[in-house]
Amino acid sequence: MNFRNVTTADLTDCARFFSDVFNAEPWNENWSVGSSHQRLSDCALTPNFLGMVGEDDTGIAALALGYWQRYQEEKHYYLLEFCVANERQGEGIGTLLMEALHARLQEEGVNRIYTLTARDTPAQDFYGKAGFYVSPKMILMARRY
Repeated sequence: MNFRNVTTADLTDCARFFSDVFNAEPWNENWSVGSSHQRLSDCALTPNFLGMVGEDDTGIAALALGYWQRYQEEKHYYLLEFCVANERQGEGIGTLLMEALHARLQEEGVNRIYTLTARDTPAQDFYGKAGFYVSPKMILMARRY
């Protein structure tokens, strides 16, 4: 498995991969390749974007996208999207990508990583195993229009 930084040239392949993953169980979302491409392009255009892809001879197997931002004297990384090919889950690819991302973030001087995910899902379990915790100080608040 090769892990490398995502470039804008990767976005079309990443969009296909992203929609395949999130349109399947357990997410059952409704991503077209076009809406996926727009989502990932928006991520990539964010200042201080840092994304990584894991690939092998079969193509993309995992994807991580986010950006870092200054918070007081620290850098915090917001992991916007993270996914592993449905048929490859359980092989340790997600863990390897998270480790590669962690090493890259340390090179950038990032002090903290955070993300949002659905409660009581395999994703929450994965992040917990990767050292993430539910913040006792922060909550997600939303307003729908």
